[in-house]
Amino acid sequence: MGDVRVGSVWQYPVKSMQGREVDEIRIGPAGVAGDRAYGFVDVETGKLASAKRPRRFGPLLDCHARFLTPPTGDGDSPPIEVTLPDGAVVRTDTDGGAELTKRVNELLGREMQLISTAPEGIALDELIPQIDGLGENALEAMQTEPDSHGDSFIPIPAAMAAPGTLLDLAAMHVLATSTLNRMADAHPDGDWNVRRMRPNILIDDTAEPCDENDWLGCDLHIGEEVVVHIVGPTPRCVMTTLAQPGLPKDSNVLKTVAQVNMREMGALGQFPCAGSYAEVVSPGVVRRGDPIRFERVEPRKGALAATIDMMTAALSSGNQ
Repeated sequence: MGDVRVGSVWQYPVKSMQGREVDEIRIGPAGVAGDRAYGFVDVETGKLASAKRPRRFGPLLDCHARFLTPPTGDGDSPPIEVTLPDGAVVRTDTDGGAELTKRVNELLGREMQLISTAPEGIALDELIPQIDGLGENALEAMQTEPDSHGDSFIPIPAAMAAPGTLLDLAAMHVLATSTLNRMADAHPDGDWNVRRMRPNILIDDTAEPCDENDWLGCDLHIGEEVVVHIVGPTPRCVMTTLAQPGLPKDSNVLKTVAQVNMREMGALGQFPCAGSYAEVVSPGVVRRGDPIRFERVEPRKGALAATIDMMTAALSSGNQ
């Protein structure tokens, strides 16, 4: 494979808020240091707030968060600064997040609790979008009855393959520029800014475009010390379609992903996918411009594969 490099690296201090492109990120055994280090819990429901339920929590996407000092992955996460949609800037280093929580309560019109560790068993709601071409999968058997807006949701346990975190599923998410370009070719009127997909690492394979579907079972050697193993495709959700600062709402984004790249995830069925989930083999620092080398290895049955097996077994048991 030719000249493939790290195009950009991203931090997302608060779940469902805007992230920030940075010069480098530190990769620990459990993933990117500081990734979704903070989040909010809906006090009424006990659910983790996610823009995957856009009518209730979508305004979080209009907020920008950054760390006041770089996270190291050791001990508590550093305090953050959040810029709210009205331009107000709130920091958590003086009051432990009390003012930020107050402002988020006002923004969402709900009582929220700021957290930095994931309570055991916490879940989030994911909207089932009414978009042609998405197909069906086994998770739809878990959907709720439609609410007053006609929206149905799938309750998803948080961070099933990254226990103790506020991540959606796996430890890391990487994405290739060639994948975005394929989507843009299929939907040229769309804005395929990387911020729609929210990866930790954007892999620049412009010089020699790759097929990201071929990465499954590969180790990616990044820079001088980091090695991550590609364990599965990244299923996409309604968040890719939502309006956010500088990006319009576009339901055709998810429809296009479904047209271009439906992938099997075991017995769970098919999902529209763009990007790849990865697990950490060797930790270290990843910097913009670092070279990437691919190595085909024996597939490692990591946390994501085990999670898919567990979910498949649970669904099969429930349908008997």
